[in-house]
Amino acid sequence: MKRDEVKNSTKKTIHKMDIDDMQFDEDLSMIEDFEFQPDYDAFDYFMEDMIPEPTLSQPEKESKIRSINVEDSDLKFEKIQNTASQTSGKRRIKKLEITPEDLEERKKVRKKRRSQNPEILVVTYLFSALFILLIGYFVYFNVFVSEDIINSAYNVRINALAETMIRGDIVSNDGTILAETLIDEYGDEVRYYPYGRIFSHVIGTSEINPSGIELSQNFYLLQSNANPLLNAIKDIRGEKNQGDRVVTTLDAKLQEVAYNALGNNDGAVVAIEPSTGKILAMVSKPDYNPNTLISEYDTIVSQEGNQSLLNKSTFGLFIPGSIFKSFTALSYVRSGRNAQNYSYECEGRINLNNSEFITCYNHTVHGYLDFWGSYAYSCNASFGNIGLEVSVDELTQTCESLFFNRALPTDIAHKNSQFDLTSEASDWEVAATAIGQGKTQVSPLHMATFVSAVANGGNLMEPYLVDSVETADSARRVKKYLPESYGQVLTTSEASLLGSLMEDVGSYGTAQPLSGYGYSVAGKTGTAEVSGKGDNSWFIGYAPAEQPEIAICVLVENDAGYYASALPVANVILQNYLNR
Repeated sequence: MKRDEVKNSTKKTIHKMDIDDMQFDEDLSMIEDFEFQPDYDAFDYFMEDMIPEPTLSQPEKESKIRSINVEDSDLKFEKIQNTASQTSGKRRIKKLEITPEDLEERKKVRKKRRSQNPEILVVTYLFSALFILLIGYFVYFNVFVSEDIINSAYNVRINALAETMIRGDIVSNDGTILAETLIDEYGDEVRYYPYGRIFSHVIGTSEINPSGIELSQNFYLLQSNANPLLNAIKDIRGEKNQGDRVVTTLDAKLQEVAYNALGNNDGAVVAIEPSTGKILAMVSKPDYNPNTLISEYDTIVSQEGNQSLLNKSTFGLFIPGSIFKSFTALSYVRSGRNAQNYSYECEGRINLNNSEFITCYNHTVHGYLDFWGSYAYSCNASFGNIGLEVSVDELTQTCESLFFNRALPTDIAHKNSQFDLTSEASDWEVAATAIGQGKTQVSPLHMATFVSAVANGGNLMEPYLVDSVETADSARRVKKYLPESYGQVLTTSEASLLGSLMEDVGSYGTAQPLSGYGYSVAGKTGTAEVSGKGDNSWFIGYAPAEQPEIAICVLVENDAGYYASALPVANVILQNYLNR
């Protein structure tokens, strides 16, 4: 070939040698002496001046093809394969074949290289694992805990949003305003609660002692998901945007009825829709006026024993009395014993170790009782006997499976119910625990949750208070809370048995006063003796018994009227809800 004429260089010719024409000795010494030296000064040597290979016929090609084997070499040349489709004068050479011995040798080399840097590998794996954990934590935080942290009362940054946002409204399930922000003629904002004391605990407050829905929905109440363009215009003008509206599951009319039904008594009421878990009413007394709490707060907290700020529905723990016999009865059945075969002769009390006794209310002698009669008439002697037949472990397992000593399946802040009974307990302690005395303590929310599961065939729907979040003008829904099933906490047969026991209580037992109002009631009454105070009166139940629409728990504190004090409250609530 020639060098570029512009460079004015001399002509240089490359001699081409066909490896097929080379002659090899038997010892292949020619290969060792051969050295290929291309002209690197001319990068176009392979282009125009390349001498084309002469065209050969197929027989000639086949005669020229040979295989070259080099005994001491790592390479093995394969035969040259030509196809009919190949252009004349061109040849295709297959890639070099690597023997299994070569592959094994290469693996050993790579392994040796890796083993020479173990520290680098350890650091690489460590940082990879940390990165994966970090990503996992970010996902967990955003999905599960971010909202709780944002809504925390200790999060001062979220409260700073009040400087640029008007706190949103809180409304009942029918749109009745339960909390709103008013602006006076001077531009000052005031949080106002139209129903005053009636919703004080469940709605809570935001300006002092944050609690209730005001606290749990703090993030949404101080956010605006309305038209972003209009929000931006207000921001430019220095005007505040209206926060989103929180729609609760609360029935405003039923809440007012329950509040008034409690009258001047201390206590609590919780009403739940069994098929969904929606909280329809939640009342606690004593209460406070949220509209004047700022000025009265110091006085309230300075008074020893003042429970006005305590939501007893969720954070109050009380001795359950005879409503606990529902758990004792369930434990008896779960132990494998046949309730149909149970019988007991009540003499008004049960003798324990010849020195201690468990007596029926007012020393009533119930006589012969079966399992259903023992429950319907709430016989302490019979259930003390049932408690002694069931082992401590069996009773403990039943209680803990139904959320004693652990949190309820709900986002509503609450205190856990307590059950404490050891294998070293005396017969009196076991019998007392079986009838709902002893060290057992429960919350009204827990008891309402339990009876709603019975009403729903054993399927527990998780209790919740917020139905949805929407823009201030209700034009768009921001978030919707749907009913969620926790699962079967009772088998269908267990729920059916407890339901039949509770129906007998309503038809001929201690809750008979609730019959005759146009609907059937299933439930359980209870009276808890409180040392140094009056008795606590309980009722848990649901109605209608055949197709439950509402489940309730009523607690009347410090009352001397036996279980009858809770029944009138329950009756008013059930009539109002079912006769609409």
